[in-house]
Amino acid sequence: MGKLQKDDLSKLGHKINQLKKRISRTEVSGNTEKIEFRKMRISKIKKHIKEIISRKKKK
Repeated sequence: MGKLQKDDLSKLGHKINQLKKRISRTEVSGNTEKIEFRKMRISKIKKHIKEIISRKKKK
């Protein structure tokens, strides 16, 4: 995965959707090794989005 721009909310949202799709595909196939890691990444990106929004509201 490449580095995303810090303040690009649409790309961050897109990344969350990609991870959710990967989780659903791996649950169907039965390969559950990386599901927890992907869920952790989703929560990390969501925290990052909340920080960006709070910074924009302060300005």
